[in-house]
Amino acid sequence: MKIICCLAAVVTLLPSVMWAETNDVERMRVDGVAAYVNEHVITLSDVMVLIEPVRRQLMQKYRGDALQKRLGEAFDNAMNTLVERFLVLDAYEKQGGRLPAWVVDQRAEEMIDDLFDGDRETLMRALQLEKMTYGEWRETIERQMIVQSMRSANVDQYVQITPGRVRAYYESHADEFRQEAQVRVRMIVLTPEQVADHVERKQQAEGLVQRARDGEDFGNLATQFSGGTHAGEGGDWGWLDPGRELRSELAQVTESTQTGQVSDAVKIADNFYIIKVEGRREALVAPLSEVYSQIERNLRQKEIQSGYAIWVARLKKDAFVKILPPESI
Repeated sequence: MKIICCLAAVVTLLPSVMWAETNDVERMRVDGVAAYVNEHVITLSDVMVLIEPVRRQLMQKYRGDALQKRLGEAFDNAMNTLVERFLVLDAYEKQGGRLPAWVVDQRAEEMIDDLFDGDRETLMRALQLEKMTYGEWRETIERQMIVQSMRSANVDQYVQITPGRVRAYYESHADEFRQEAQVRVRMIVLTPEQVADHVERKQQAEGLVQRARDGEDFGNLATQFSGGTHAGEGGDWGWLDPGRELRSELAQVTESTQTGQVSDAVKIADNFYIIKVEGRREALVAPLSEVYSQIERNLRQKEIQSGYAIWVARLKKDAFVKILPPESI
């Protein structure tokens, strides 16, 4: 089942959520007021629910002080997100905005189709697990739609990235678009698990080299005999930078083997390796035509983020915002 909380729009109100690493990590209560935004109250549990997906990821990567530092950063980011959300919602209401009910209902139906294959009963079971009513879920959708429309009207539509800006960025950041020289290789690996006797393993490797050089399809030989991770793909490792992606001994063999040729059997530790070089690409800078859309998209996103921050700062200047320090919550 697809989980609805994977979307930013769907934040649930849980009765109790705690940070916990081990017994020596301080737990944080979730039953206090974290901030005020005009007439709105943001509870600590609101913030904790928003960071829950991030919290799980951080718990897998960090421990101790490093974990607490990143949890604190995630908490601050979530708090700012909630404050900004209420500022935007109030600005929408102040200007007399009203989102037609049918628009929200249509979006809700689209989300049910996308996330639950159109099965409303599955949605209701998911909401029940999250202790959320359909009305509350629908309200989160409406709020997200309002925030998106307000951002579009006040920020997005004013962002224009000209071809000149794209070209200027491309010319001043050429290293970002540099493609290193690459080699496409296929590889056969013979391991002790396949052939226990070292002499027999060496003889089989040399025999496979000869068969490949005599014209047998290298990919078929790899599929049949290789014990490597890419055996199922005919030993195909795709395009790679040998110096970065292969151990040094294999990189040297790759560099010394001509395109279309098959290397000798190379012994490394207890394994024998056979490499076929299928192609080479010279190092080059990707042409502007290939990366234009990427540059334009990145510049636009940065411009939108900057414009959004300025717009929210103006909203905050005319609003009452009070964020309580953690020790007072």
